[in-house]
Amino acid sequence: MTLSLNTRLLLASSVVLAAFLGITGLVLDRAFRASADTALRDRLQGYVYALLAASDLDARGKLHLPAELPDPRFSLIGSGLYAEVVYSGGQPVWRSKSLLGLTIPFAKIPLVGEREFVPLAVDRDLPLLSLAFTVSWEADGNSDRRYTYRVAESLVNFNAEVSRFRQSLWGWLAGASILLLLVQGAILRWSLAPLRRVADDVRAIEAGIAQRLDGDYPHELRNLTDNLNRLLT
Repeated sequence: MTLSLNTRLLLASSVVLAAFLGITGLVLDRAFRASADTALRDRLQGYVYALLAASDLDARGKLHLPAELPDPRFSLIGSGLYAEVVYSGGQPVWRSKSLLGLTIPFAKIPLVGEREFVPLAVDRDLPLLSLAFTVSWEADGNSDRRYTYRVAESLVNFNAEVSRFRQSLWGWLAGASILLLLVQGAILRWSLAPLRRVADDVRAIEAGIAQRLDGDYPHELRNLTDNLNRLLT
């Protein structure tokens, strides 16, 4: 069975529309995830800088951090934001209160001045992104001490934010697709109306109601209707 022109045009334009919106959705989804990931990494870097600013090295070369830090989540157990400072040999020097009762498998210690972002997982329900940053402190006697600052933040909120954006994005794209298909169908119906008028006029001639095609047809159909009228004559 041969499909009608209206059906063919509607199917073809629907496939193109679906492909376009699908590609658009994937591009926007990846762009949002990349932007959110960059924001998370910048936030972790900001936490490291805040810890560095709050750190103090005493005369014996021992590192001290205040009990209360700028972000209160460091003081809340299981808050989703964790930090620790380790000496060059890996010995813990300081741990945030939020790490109480929790062991995070931090990655290896990076070199001085290097940053290392590593995704971690305490368990299946607690994915993390961690940042390790090593600094060298000059103590008395021209000796230096290397400390690695480790900060980790739960990815639960990050994944939830990405999931909400995806649901909203694909919901809006689905709604836009339905609206565009309706508008598209109306445009196709209006555009093909002259062809339907020609078909109706031909049926009128077959029924003996009319003798020729006398409708007001678009320029593209004039050659067809004029030739049919000459044939009828």
